[in-house]
Amino acid sequence: MRLKGAVVAISGASSGIGEATALAFARRGSRLALGARRLDRLNLIAQRCRELGSPDVSTRRLDVARPTDARAFVTAAIRDHDRLDVLINNAGLGWMGRFHEMPEEKVEELVATNLTGVINTTQAALPPMLGRRRGVIINVASVLGFRAGPYSAVYSATKHAVVGLSHALRGELSGTGVKVCVVYPSSTRTEFFEHSEAPIGPVYSAEWVARLIVRTARFPRRDAMVIPYRFVHITEPIFGGLVDHILGELRRLSYPRLSGSGVPPRRP
Repeated sequence: MRLKGAVVAISGASSGIGEATALAFARRGSRLALGARRLDRLNLIAQRCRELGSPDVSTRRLDVARPTDARAFVTAAIRDHDRLDVLINNAGLGWMGRFHEMPEEKVEELVATNLTGVINTTQAALPPMLGRRRGVIINVASVLGFRAGPYSAVYSATKHAVVGLSHALRGELSGTGVKVCVVYPSSTRTEFFEHSEAPIGPVYSAEWVARLIVRTARFPRRDAMVIPYRFVHITEPIFGGLVDHILGELRRLSYPRLSGSGVPPRRP
């Protein structure tokens, strides 16, 4: 897809990967519809996008967990920019701790944002894309979408669900001109880890992930992940059980509170 002049809608665009992605598309001359819960911060990012070369940027307060918000976001993007070429489902939340200690309201919040939010925006975007027989939907999952992380059980479950949803839709939409892609970020330097424990494993910048998302929009493909994690994905059926044990031990060694000390998990 030609990105100059393309209309790109991005959820969760007020920080982290979403912010970096908005700026990356702005440098390509894309027209942007940005959504997030923090409208004041979103408007500042929109101004930076204009300065970087985006000819047209709109913003809207968006909580993807609310179906009315999701539908209004997509409707406003099409109203403001005449069409929708690319939808990037980036909004997401995380939580790390012992599964049985996870507060009920936090479980509901993660599922509503990470999974139901993707469903809400995608259902709203598909009819106009199918009408034009053209469009790219990029769902930002995580490497935990295929390699679940101990002490991130619900987060891992939501990302597995996003991957399953994406792959099923890709087959369902075959021949329609609409492509569904999944991007699998590893640990990324964002606000996520400012309110939680430090990540285990290699850490990428938000800008690096943004470039991967831009390449995926330009050349849509089913799954976009870095080579080391693609190898992990391939070997998962053989070494998955061993990796479960190793990751659990690494996190318990790094964070003693996870070993069952009785200290309640800190909420991000």
